[in-house]
Amino acid sequence: MANILVVEDDFDIAKGIGEYLEIFDHELDFAYTGRQALSMISDNDYDLVLLDINLPHISGYDLCQSLLIEGLASLPVIMMSANQSEADILKGFESGAWDYLKKPFSYAELNARMTVALSKVKVTQSTGIQVKGFKLDIKAHLLTDNKGRSLQLHSIGYTLVKLMMESSPHPVASSTLIDTLWPDELPQSNPLRANIYSLRKQIKDTFQQDIIHNVKGVGYKFDVEI
Repeated sequence: MANILVVEDDFDIAKGIGEYLEIFDHELDFAYTGRQALSMISDNDYDLVLLDINLPHISGYDLCQSLLIEGLASLPVIMMSANQSEADILKGFESGAWDYLKKPFSYAELNARMTVALSKVKVTQSTGIQVKGFKLDIKAHLLTDNKGRSLQLHSIGYTLVKLMMESSPHPVASSTLIDTLWPDELPQSNPLRANIYSLRKQIKDTFQQDIIHNVKGVGYKFDVEI
């Protein structure tokens, strides 16, 4: 059983999803605008968000990106949309979505994707974030590899690694990283590039490989070549 927020402005679609998920004894809340969804997420602890993109007031893309800025990147979001172009799907992942489900979809496929997302949350909560032989200890801010090497991360470096590992193998937009790290002011220079450079050097010195990669025109991603 999970506590799930369904964000969908089409009442019939929301009702159909709700009736199906109730079979599995999930606790369901419903939001019909982006603004309403943000308020409900702020006031409640959800295990999963099912998110439409074309919403009144705030789009699903902007809502999802707001979760990253508010430090809620660990909250799994499955986007649901009739927008099916590659650009739309990539934008969804760049905004912080964990998965992207094309409308129309079967309830069985929705349930399967929800099961995967909720399983990933349980792994993260119990063991930290793991990506291809690397593990980030959320409490200790320690990045380790499967060879026993470790790097103590501080402040900005930890936030960068956490956001990218949560999104891996998909990139995180540069604008999202900047808004997360410097939400109250626009830096005079380009501190993101300088901090990425410093982080990559620390990682290379510790693990003898590059795992932070630039995605031209988008941002940065955490990916390990095996």
